[in-house]
Amino acid sequence: MIQSIGVALALLLLLNSSVHASAWSEDVVFQNALSQVEISVDLHAASVTACPKEQASKLSLSLINGQVQGHLAQLSLDLTCSQSRLTTRLNSNAEPANKDALSLLLTLPAIDFTIDTLTLQLPEGRFSGPAELHHKEQQLNVVWQSSAGNTKLAITPDRQGWRWQGELPGALFTPSLRQPFGISGGWQPEQPVTLNVNGALPTPLVGNWQLALMAEQVGDGWQLLPRSRLSVPSLKWKDLVLNQLTLTPERALALDKPWQASVSWQPGVWKKQPVPAASLQLEGASLDNLQGQVRAELAPDLQLTGHWRYHQGLALTVPAQSVSAASTWSWLTTWLRLPVALNTEAGQLQVSLSAANLLNNKQPILVHAHLTDGQLKYGDIQLEQLAAKLKLSWNGQQGWRSLGPQAMSAAKLALGVPVTNVQGAWRWQAEGIELQGLTAHLLGGQLALSPMALTRTPTGEAHFSDISLEKLLNYASVTGLTGSGLLKGRLPFVYDQGLSIKNGRAESHDGWISYQASPQLIATGEANISLGLTLGLLSDLRYDRLSANISMAKTGEANITSQLIGRAPVKGKLHAVNFNYNHQENLLQLLASLRFAKDLTERLPANLQGESE
Repeated sequence: MIQSIGVALALLLLLNSSVHASAWSEDVVFQNALSQVEISVDLHAASVTACPKEQASKLSLSLINGQVQGHLAQLSLDLTCSQSRLTTRLNSNAEPANKDALSLLLTLPAIDFTIDTLTLQLPEGRFSGPAELHHKEQQLNVVWQSSAGNTKLAITPDRQGWRWQGELPGALFTPSLRQPFGISGGWQPEQPVTLNVNGALPTPLVGNWQLALMAEQVGDGWQLLPRSRLSVPSLKWKDLVLNQLTLTPERALALDKPWQASVSWQPGVWKKQPVPAASLQLEGASLDNLQGQVRAELAPDLQLTGHWRYHQGLALTVPAQSVSAASTWSWLTTWLRLPVALNTEAGQLQVSLSAANLLNNKQPILVHAHLTDGQLKYGDIQLEQLAAKLKLSWNGQQGWRSLGPQAMSAAKLALGVPVTNVQGAWRWQAEGIELQGLTAHLLGGQLALSPMALTRTPTGEAHFSDISLEKLLNYASVTGLTGSGLLKGRLPFVYDQGLSIKNGRAESHDGWISYQASPQLIATGEANISLGLTLGLLSDLRYDRLSANISMAKTGEANITSQLIGRAPVKGKLHAVNFNYNHQENLLQLLASLRFAKDLTERLPANLQGESE
């Protein structure tokens, strides 16, 4: 009993010698000399001169049945100021080594404190609320109580500083952080403060994050050092997975000063397609005001700049800016599996983007783009002076969508025969991208493409009408063959590692065909009655109906079976003619040779064109 009374009085003396105290008193009540002794010590207020933020008020210690109980109305501890030079036991002959309230509490015996308001001062910000403080040997275990959940922190002296480790509810920072996360760190005099935090990403994101901060005191404030880092080993968002996502400051950061930071990630996956590595450069006026500029380096020659803002969500705005269409296409092909092997070699793309909240998958991301002077190429087939508009929307529920049909046009398709004035539209829906209403001028007539989905194996039908037979035969370059008439028909096609045509059909009415054979062939026809008769009929065949069945393998080998029904003059009189002809040729090679001949003609100097040996 006497020993317990002595401990309580020693605590009172220790308080009075270490801190500035006022209005203290002691009461000793003997209720039962054999079994119960109650001693209470009250301290109205205490403060630490060396650490102005460290204060205590209305401290009371009670010794009841040999158990010391403590209560504080308010306690404020400053981890950045306290020094933990401890004595392991009370020694009346030793000079007190403790200079602040935190060290003072560590010298107390094992007492459980209830605290109405406990405030823990950190380099930036603080934690505050009702709490329990459990003191065991040289470790403080603090439990804060709040509507967001309990915050647990173990504080341990470490040389001349402190170490801390615990668990904080994510809802303390934002309601979207529903899982608690761990916290640890330390501080030594004249050394950076370290703080390590790890937890789960807020929904709808999936993954874990790790925050390693290093801060140093500058004047009356603190700043984060460039060695600080936020890491996310794997971030998942719907169909998107990014690996090794890292956020690092480019220079020391302070709350009230301009800052710069970089975000980078390694190759990831989007809908089973690779996403290339990239980096973002972020900057802002201060960390108190979470907004600023962003620069995205998607590729060495492809950058976009914009503005970001974080307030109950992450908003992003990219104003209209011009980028290279070729660089953009090259970047897209590194992660998008395009349906055919296309390539863009020229053109400028005006791009803009806006997103109200990137973290909310129900909020759309809007992308607007306008292509001018584009050049789209497949093999040696080229679409020139291409213009197109893109208005796209993306959200986590519907994926990519086009905002209505998107117009597109091209001045010319270099196919081997002149295809000009290409006009049409395209639409991106849940089923994929679809071409709609694509038309063009061809050999004096019209070419139209049925609506076609751009899958890995596109299928469709090319419809043509009013095609000049005369111009077509001129491009066929068959010596002595001329004709007149208008062709119409359809060509069903499939692209599967090559273009193939099956059951194509062409027909013409009321035209003529003329084949003027060479002298050698005429001489042969004089000895061959059948050949001579055929050559005579073809010299001036006026057909009522011309029809052809067309098929082509993806290698280009084509088979054309034609039938001409009409009349031809024989010995001055018109006779009925029913002429069938089967022709086989590699059309892809023919078109390639026509493109080569045209390209060669355009490249030769004018004074050499038309010369012959």
